Amino acid sequence: MTKSKNKRQTDTIYQTVSVLSALAVIATGNPTVGYAGYFYSNCIAPSIDAANAYGGSCINIENFPLKSFTAYVESGSCTDGTSAVLNTYTASGCNYSTLYETVSVESEKQCFEADVTLVSLKAECI
Repeated sequence: MTKSKNKRQTDTIYQTVSVLSALAVIATGNPTVGYAGYFYSNCIAPSIDAANAYGGSCINIENFPLKSFTAYVESGSCTDGTSAVLNTYTASGCNYSTLYETVSVESEKQCFEADVTLVSLKAECI
């Protein structure tokens, strides 16, 4: 093998490691929030809808009327002293004008009362 070919392979390896390291930092800075919607108050089973809201991304969910929902940080975490929240919306697309409620979430599953039809979710750190 020539020196230039070895150098190119080494450069490619370093670039790959750099990209993977950056992705790991991004993944730990954005929580994944587990969500389940319930037809009954007090999060009484069965749930009728479930999803994972990935940090910074909007996810549309089923258009079911709910009485309660659960949410918790499933993986990842927030950095720089920020906390994980789940934004809930009454229309698709996570538009601020349709924001129903923002709830703080932790690693333990919590139940939230809500007499509403939620259509989209967004997890983020604030």
